[in-house]
Amino acid sequence: MKRYDADRIAEAKYRDHTDRIIARLKSLPGDVWLHFAGGAEGGELSAFEEADRMAEQICREVVRACPDPELKLLWHASDALWKRQGDDPGVRANWEEGVLQELRRRVRYAAGDAGPDRDGTQEPGGDKFEASFRFDHDDLVFLSNVARRLAVLTAKPGLAPEDARTIRRAVAALQKLPELTPEINVQIEVAHRMGGEGFRESYSYAIKLDRRRIEITSSGSQGDPAVGLDSFTLESLIWYADGQTAHQGNRDIWLERLAYALTRDYAVNVTDETGRRALV
Repeated sequence: MKRYDADRIAEAKYRDHTDRIIARLKSLPGDVWLHFAGGAEGGELSAFEEADRMAEQICREVVRACPDPELKLLWHASDALWKRQGDDPGVRANWEEGVLQELRRRVRYAAGDAGPDRDGTQEPGGDKFEASFRFDHDDLVFLSNVARRLAVLTAKPGLAPEDARTIRRAVAALQKLPELTPEINVQIEVAHRMGGEGFRESYSYAIKLDRRRIEITSSGSQGDPAVGLDSFTLESLIWYADGQTAHQGNRDIWLERLAYALTRDYAVNVTDETGRRALV
């Protein structure tokens, strides 16, 4: 099976499992889903902890019901693959743990996106905006993989809680595609540098989400600061709300570049203007 075919199938299965888990949580008595969504965004702690326990139990039941071929496929589309640097453990218990953590993360991010003040679809001032983004299967697989890479950033030591919430919001928005999150307006940048006193290199990987565009870019600069630096664009992948696209570079290489940056000493810059009018 080709890589993109496997990714498409795995992503479809993850979405189906996530939707089913959320539906089960919403069907439970005692407003379990509301406590789970509210707790993920700062609601009542005790109620959230109980709801979180129930969510984990349902996720575990779903994972244990998966046959080995499906479980292995899902593991290869989870963050566990990156943490093991592509080394398949070949053991069901390890597959289950990796898929369980991936499912729990997806459900939590969906809950955070459904929390308080996340339901607005109208622009400030009462303006309405109709978006017509167009995505093919490869686009959705790529953007889901971008979300998986972004999710890793929330564990960065010293990251401000508000920045972690913004990153989780962006992850949830990417994973919901092709369903849109009209109110979102965020930018996340990962930057890292290499070199010493003489020759230096710096690279930046940016993700911008707002009502008019989804933009994934990478850029860099090289040279001796005493002489001058050469700046350049590497990849630029843009989806516009009018259905147009502008793609430059290789999306797989973008993912590989970001994965490499996350193994180095890197900085994260987060801007969240959700609720404000996005610039045209």
